[in-house]
Amino acid sequence: MQVEVVIPSHKRAGRLATLALFPSAIVCVPASQAAEYRAAHPQAQFVLHPDSVVGLAAKRNWMYQHFGNLLMLDDDITDFRRMYLPAGEPVSIGETRALAIIAETAYAAKQAGAYLWGFNSNPNPTMYKTLNPLSLTGYVTGCATGLLAGSKLWYNSSIICNEDYWISCLNAYYHRLIWKDMRFGFIQKDTFVGQGGLAEFRNIDAERQDFELLRQCFGEAVQEKKDSVLAKRKHQFQKTMKLPF
Repeated sequence: MQVEVVIPSHKRAGRLATLALFPSAIVCVPASQAAEYRAAHPQAQFVLHPDSVVGLAAKRNWMYQHFGNLLMLDDDITDFRRMYLPAGEPVSIGETRALAIIAETAYAAKQAGAYLWGFNSNPNPTMYKTLNPLSLTGYVTGCATGLLAGSKLWYNSSIICNEDYWISCLNAYYHRLIWKDMRFGFIQKDTFVGQGGLAEFRNIDAERQDFELLRQCFGEAVQEKKDSVLAKRKHQFQKTMKLPF
């Protein structure tokens, strides 16, 4: 199945970690930043969107409309791993096999009737559940979001930095089903580290506004995340999805 791997990026020319893993991926940047990106990454292929498309949610909308079947990968991804192997085994996956896994996962999602698809978003392999290699409900992380053409899904440009929660909740409302292969996962740098990208727009006020808008639209399906033994909240408006199915 043909699926485009696309990297949305903004003001990070010369710092596209994901290109080291996927040299064949398409980089999507504003037209006004094209020269800088091309100079820094002469071997990469680019698709340019108008400068009037501002913000990650708007960029994702444009990409979905432009490409149809695609996997959107953040530009700060450092690895693609097998989550199910014991310590000491080779977990990293090269581009050729990774592209095959991506195509196979998209095909499986289509056969299941899902439009939103992806992979394990928990980088901790000890949290992998051997008896649950697939997830059919819940959340798909923004760092690696797969979409198939023909859905009712769209990104709300009023969402500043939680567009993954928006699309996951909207998908739950319209389509109910996701397809998430928990056997594999992308590893990225910490969310609040680095300049450019979404860091230009993310702050506590933006997180609060997103949380309030998500609650207004999706109610109790969006809840405040609680601290756990394994993970502490990064900020007070960090959230989680609680679906009734």
